[in-house]
Order: sequence, then C-alpha cells, then structure tokens
Amino acid sequence: MTIHPLWGQLIGVFTLASMLAFIGIWVWVWNRRHHDKYAALARLPMEDEENQP
Repeated sequence: MTIHPLWGQLIGVFTLASMLAFIGIWVWVWNRRHHDKYAALARLPMEDEENQP
C-alpha cells in the first residue's frame, strides 16, 4: 500500500500552521501590554484570603 504524495504536502502545511499558531500565541502572551493584567491575576489568590470566614 502506498501513500499518495499529496499527504506529505498536507502534513507539512498542517505542521507549519501549527508552529505559526504556537509562535503567535507565545508572542501574544509574552507581550508587555499584558504584564499588568497577569501580575494582578497572580496576586489574586493571596488577596482572596480577606474574604474567607
């Protein structure tokens, strides 16, 4: 049984799209504009103790 050559191209395109999506998400997350929001979210568990009985 042989694999059609088109499958190699499709797998290559899928791999490239996955890599570009990963890099895009990584750049978006590590963007400096999000630093203040992530810092506030990191402090949230420590500030939540004030509301506990």
